[in-house]
Amino acid sequence: MVTHNQLSTTDIAIKNLYVSFPVKTGLVQAVDNISVTFKHGQITGIIGESGCGKSVLGQAILGILPEYVQRCGQILYRDANIFADNTVIPNFYGQEFALIPQNPGEALNPLRKTGKQFNDILLTAGINDPDDNYKISLLQFFGLADGRRVLAAYPHELSGGMLQRVLGAMSICCGPAWLVADEPTKGLDETACAVVYENLGKIKTKKDLGMLVITHDLQLARSLCDTIAVMYAGQLVEYGPHVLNAPKHPYTQAFLAALPENGFQPLTGLPPAPQDNLQGCRFAPRCKSSMTLCHKEAPPACTVGTAEVRCFLYA
Repeated sequence: MVTHNQLSTTDIAIKNLYVSFPVKTGLVQAVDNISVTFKHGQITGIIGESGCGKSVLGQAILGILPEYVQRCGQILYRDANIFADNTVIPNFYGQEFALIPQNPGEALNPLRKTGKQFNDILLTAGINDPDDNYKISLLQFFGLADGRRVLAAYPHELSGGMLQRVLGAMSICCGPAWLVADEPTKGLDETACAVVYENLGKIKTKKDLGMLVITHDLQLARSLCDTIAVMYAGQLVEYGPHVLNAPKHPYTQAFLAALPENGFQPLTGLPPAPQDNLQGCRFAPRCKSSMTLCHKEAPPACTVGTAEVRCFLYA
């Protein structure tokens, strides 16, 4: 599902991507023939049920998949296939791509002061003599006025909200072209979630970068993201800027209808098991609009207004 013909070298162009995990009974297809372009300068939310493959897609882009997985396809960035080898791009981690981790308590080393951990990140980008004033300015950008005290503190000496702000500063300290946030609000209480919302909002308004936000948090996706990609059973079924307000794919419509604000309308049936090798549309067994063709052939990607939708209803 490729939505842009005019590509920048800092766009992420994914072509025919497959990722499979070997298990005793065969292969689990985690990502199944995804083609899409994520535009630099935009924030894209990747949503879907647990196990749909969205985190695996993020890991593929970052080049952190386990060695034992089976894979094929391309991820093109700066005229290189980073899916095959991202070491051809200098400072890939840090200056090109950075990760916003889920849990600051696990992401930060409890035995090292915050300033030292800042230095560790900057050194990976070749910045050998980091300036404290630069780090302090980043902390202030994220709302930590007493930056010098924060740099001298161990993680346990800072509150959860302060640690979230530190992670925000660390994520952009090397000036990355792309940020990947994998479930940034997962497991957080309301106060910590509010800090994450604020951090990501600051990055969006102040920094010229692209961001992929992999999330279950549709409120976050709605408030932050320019474009939404919807995954189901390893496949990308809908992609566009108005997905959450005007969903086209039957799965997206059902997924949103099940939300509390939409009346908790349950989505019938269960998603296919990862090892199921279904023909046709993977959502067909649960779809109220499915036709005989849906169970036999994989639907094409169709342009519907501003969206790309993989569904025979629009073919």
